[in-house]
Amino acid sequence: MQKFGGSGRVKFKLLELAADSVISAINTNPPKHASADVLALIKTQMLFIRDNAAAGKKPATELPPNTKFTYAVLASRELTSPDELILQAQIDKVTEILISA
Repeated sequence: MQKFGGSGRVKFKLLELAADSVISAINTNPPKHASADVLALIKTQMLFIRDNAAAGKKPATELPPNTKFTYAVLASRELTSPDELILQAQIDKVTEILISA
C-alpha cells in the first residue's frame, strides 16, 4: 500500500470520505446555476479519487500517463455564487488532503 503524509490509512479514509461528500452533494443538491456537464466531470474525478483511496492507492499515481486532475480548475470557474461555496469548500478539502500526500 502506498502511504502518504502521516498515517496512510487515516489519510486514505479521510480522502475517501471527503470525495464521497462531494459526490453526495452533487447527487442530492446540485448547484442550480452550474453546468451539468462540469458537475459530471467533477463527479467522475471524485469517484476515481474515492475508489482509489478506498483501495489504499494514491489517486494521483493511478492516473494514466500525462493525465492530471482538473476538478479544482473546473470548480473554481464554475462554482462562484454564494450558494455554491459549500460545494467549493468540500472540493477544496479533497484537494487539501491530496496535496498533503
